[in-house]
Amino acid sequence: MSAKISLHGSSLAFAVSVAGIFAVAAIVASTASFSQTAPAANSTSIKHSSEEAKKLKEPSFQTREERLKAKPLDWHATIGTPKPRTLTEQERKLLKSAKPESSAVGKPDPKAEQEARRLHPEDWK
Repeated sequence: MSAKISLHGSSLAFAVSVAGIFAVAAIVASTASFSQTAPAANSTSIKHSSEEAKKLKEPSFQTREERLKAKPLDWHATIGTPKPRTLTEQERKLLKSAKPESSAVGKPDPKAEQEARRLHPEDWK
């Protein structure tokens, strides 16, 4: 009888440890990560419902005939041709003397909270 009790206790301990592992895995998996780099300063995005987006001309593919008339992109026209660039003497010297380093952290957006309150007012009640 005591063998059954100890066997039952170990299965309970196993179940508790498995539940703990899943709980820790769920917490670790839901944390934020920094895998994406920030976009370049000159990049812009257009929201689908914005006035700029409404002004853009979109091709029409409403009917079967219009879809059949659509031509695929020319691969060679879209990729372009690479232009080799040679470094100047000054650039070569700078590249040889450069030491690996990381840049400093940027300042946070001072208007971030105002924008968050404007975009998500229900979260700020």
